[in-house]
Amino acid sequence: MSTVVDSKTTLVALQGLRSANADINKASERLATGLRINKAGDDPAGFGKASALKAQIGSFVQVKKNIAGAVSDLDKVGGALTNISDFLVEMRTMAMAAASETDTGILAAYQSSFDELRTGINQLAANTKFGDDAVLSAATTTKTVQIGINSGEVKSMSFTAATATALSINTLSLATAAGARTALSALDSAIETISSRLATVGGYQASLEVSSELADANILSRTTQYRDIMDADLAVEATNLAAARIRQDASTAVLAQANSMNRTITDYLLSGAVG
Repeated sequence: MSTVVDSKTTLVALQGLRSANADINKASERLATGLRINKAGDDPAGFGKASALKAQIGSFVQVKKNIAGAVSDLDKVGGALTNISDFLVEMRTMAMAAASETDTGILAAYQSSFDELRTGINQLAANTKFGDDAVLSAATTTKTVQIGINSGEVKSMSFTAATATALSINTLSLATAAGARTALSALDSAIETISSRLATVGGYQASLEVSSELADANILSRTTQYRDIMDADLAVEATNLAAARIRQDASTAVLAQANSMNRTITDYLLSGAVG
C-alpha cells in the first residue's frame, strides 16, 4: 500500500516540477525581453491584434514621411513664388520710373534691366520642382500626397505656370514712356496672381501640417495599444518567477522524499526475502 502511495506522490511531484520549470522559463523570458508575448503561441489573439497595430503604426510613419516630403517641396515652390513676386515688384518700380522718362538712353537701360528680371522669372519657373515636375512652368500640374493609411485618404494640390508668358508680361516694353505706363496694369495683375498662388501654397502647407499632427496622434494611440498588449508587467513577472522557484524547490523536495521512501521500502522487502 505504501508503494502505491509513494508512486502517486512521485507522479504528482514530477508534474509539479514540470509546471514550475515551465513557469520559471516563461517568467524568465518575459523579464529578459520585457515582452509578455514573445511568440504567437503565448497569446494568439493578442499577437494578431498587435501585428495589425504594428502594421498601422508603420503606415502612419510613412504618412509622416510623405507629408514631410510634400511640405519640403511646397517650401521650394513658395520660395520661388516669393522671388517672382519680388522681381515683379522691382519691374513695376522700373515701369513707374520709365513712365515719366523721355531720355531714350535711360529708357533703354530700364528695358535691359526689365528683360533681365523677366528672364529670371522664367528661370525660376523652369527650375522649381515638386518631386520630378516643374510645377511653375507647365500649364497645370496636380500633385497627390497620401496623407492617411487608407486608399482614399489623399491630398491633391494643383499648380499653374508662373512664366512671363503665363503672367502676360512677356511682351511688355519700357522703350517708351507710354509703353511703361501700359506695363503698370499688367504688372499689377501679375503681382496679384502670384500673391493668390502664394496664399494657395500656404493653405496646402497648413492642411498638410494638420494631417501630420493627426498622424502623430494615431501613432501615439496605436503605440500605446501595442505596448499594452505586448509589454510584460515586470513586477508581476518577478513575483511569478519567485513563486515558481518556491514550487520548484517544494516539488524537488517531495520527489526526493518519495524516492527515499521507495528505496527504504525496497530495502526492507529485500532484507525480509533474504532473511
